Amino acid sequence: MRLSLDTDKPLIWGHRGCRSLAPENTIVSLETAHAKGADGWELDVVLTKDGIPVLLHDLNLLRTTDAAGHAFFRNNPPALPWRFTLEELSVLNAGIFPRRRCGRKDSGTDTSFGVQPVPTLKQALQRSAELGMLVNIEIKDVSKAMPEQLANTIVRKTLEVVFELKMEEAVIISSFNPDYVAESKRHAEQVLTGLLTPHAFTGNAVEAVRALGADAWHPGHKRLTQAAIAAVRNAGLAVNPYTVNEPARMRQLMEWGVTGIVTDNPQDVPQSE
Repeated sequence: MRLSLDTDKPLIWGHRGCRSLAPENTIVSLETAHAKGADGWELDVVLTKDGIPVLLHDLNLLRTTDAAGHAFFRNNPPALPWRFTLEELSVLNAGIFPRRRCGRKDSGTDTSFGVQPVPTLKQALQRSAELGMLVNIEIKDVSKAMPEQLANTIVRKTLEVVFELKMEEAVIISSFNPDYVAESKRHAEQVLTGLLTPHAFTGNAVEAVRALGADAWHPGHKRLTQAAIAAVRNAGLAVNPYTVNEPARMRQLMEWGVTGIVTDNPQDVPQSE
């Protein structure tokens, strides 16, 4: 399993697994993305109090777990992941799936997935390897939220897991924090890296990515143009836009030459004719 950004066919990355069909950032979401034909998945990493990388998108536990239902977490606010050890987080269920799927609002929750623990990065990478799935590891920007001493270790702790499992060739490290991207490349030159930018980004993507020694640009897709894609591709860099959920837009971006698509809906990706 080796990740190459130089491919004729764009790679399909399931966003947080397959969050349109399963609870995000869980092992079952990874397995669902695999079942729906994704080449890999994008996951989000934060640290626990004891420095263990775990999967969580938000910088608190309330939206994607049942922390509010546990007296321990109610009595020890705020529900920030880095305030608790991995053992303390192990009682949480990240498998209660809210039926607010990619903009389609509904009420209630879907409990059919049973109890899904908050996975460690190690567990997520191990299962990814078993399934032959590539992994886009987004290191969440915790620089202003987490205690500085702990925040300063998030890149190193993430890379330690990648190296322990010998998955250097199966992952790409990405972040909105350019310092994390640059640090990842300094510590692991052989690991691919990507700079995340928001939908409203108006800077020079080639210059921004090259300044960090990175390999890819991960832009929000809403304002992404064919000219911008061409400029980055002509510079020898990859372009993997997020979060592209409409099949017509997926097809357009593929025709424009992107190297990958990050989507909540890998089941809806148009098939090549």
